[in-house]
Amino acid sequence: MENYRSIKEPVTLSAVAQKQSTRQKSQNSKRTRVKSDDEITPGYHLEGWDIDILPVLAIFGANASGKSNVIQALDYLLFMMKDGIQETAKSQTLFKYAKLDPFKLDNISENNPTKFELRTVFDNAIYTYSLILNQKHVILEKLDYAISKTKRTRRLFSRQWDEISKKFIWKTGDDFSGPHNQLQKSIRENELFISTLVKLEVNKIKSLLEWLRRQWSDINLGYQTSDLDFIASLQDIDIFTFQEILKETLEITKKFDTGLYNIKIEKKSEEYFGYNIFAIHEKPDGQTISWPFEEESLGTQRLLSFASRLVVYLKIGGLVIVDELGLSLHPKIIHNIIKIFQNTKTNPKNAQLIFTSHDNTLQRNNLLRRDQIWFTQKRPDHSTELYPLTDFHVRNDLAIDKAYLDGRFGAVPFLPSSEEMILQGDEQCQDS
Repeated sequence: MENYRSIKEPVTLSAVAQKQSTRQKSQNSKRTRVKSDDEITPGYHLEGWDIDILPVLAIFGANASGKSNVIQALDYLLFMMKDGIQETAKSQTLFKYAKLDPFKLDNISENNPTKFELRTVFDNAIYTYSLILNQKHVILEKLDYAISKTKRTRRLFSRQWDEISKKFIWKTGDDFSGPHNQLQKSIRENELFISTLVKLEVNKIKSLLEWLRRQWSDINLGYQTSDLDFIASLQDIDIFTFQEILKETLEITKKFDTGLYNIKIEKKSEEYFGYNIFAIHEKPDGQTISWPFEEESLGTQRLLSFASRLVVYLKIGGLVIVDELGLSLHPKIIHNIIKIFQNTKTNPKNAQLIFTSHDNTLQRNNLLRRDQIWFTQKRPDHSTELYPLTDFHVRNDLAIDKAYLDGRFGAVPFLPSSEEMILQGDEQCQDS
């Protein structure tokens, strides 16, 4: 991604596992129980490519360093690919980041286009989607793919804006023939061809389109009524799926000692979409009592909301994007959620989790591999720099969480000394 919010220069977030280093533990180290990266999680092996894909990526950084903008850029791109530019723009009231918002702290970037590139894999074929756009129109939209047999990149389609003719120059690959290409001339200059294809059946990219259709926009881990409303709406479509998802969601929630016995979902009315959700608790005498779910603790609300999304994506193998994963949730809960994604038995469909957090306990050994830990740091021009822990070539047994707080990897705030902060506070009190 490039030129989106605080991201000025191109940055890349990669879930490709790095090759294992031969770097050994210190001879004097007593941390004998520290696992190797492959023991923590081997990743998902991509046949024919000699590539392993990581199930979890964690981004850490100081406030205002841009870590949220990294995952917002990804979610914004997926949002546009699925629903189109104009439909995404209508969602700005809910998702403030769902708009084209270039880096504004210099005059050049503010007038330059924004660039995205997304590389995904389906059925052992690697797809690369490229998008360049400005406030007026799409400048470039392109979809390529490569198969393991030849490793050669082949074009599926591309459209590039010609400033002279004020039209797009289209190129379509031989592998992408079909009636869907007849729609190319009708695609508006401020819309995406891929969002039109999502509504169609195109066998060549069927897996990619199915993944986009089921992608769940909204990256905030809060009490999202949209999460629970979506689960609730399944009872009107597929009562078996609804009951199965609700049961598994409750099982996850109960494991973390929330005290929640059950939930009850009632449709508000036949005329309006929406549901009333009630929390049910069991009293000491075995009787039950219920109250509106919003009266539950914020932690329980967030956990149930996230658990419902977790259950769905573990079933279908989707991508979960979460901002501030540790917010209102106990660290042990977060540790267990990460372990669910890292284990092939609990995550057989290779679902992925990308999140931001301030919780440095997640960096402790045996939970995340070194190539799963990323940092954001503010450059002197206030733009965002994104880099992985592996840039530092740290030992396998290093106490990463302590080294991070000590500032060895950057990505921590520069604060005045405690004495300066106290004196500053005293001055403010005297002034008032």
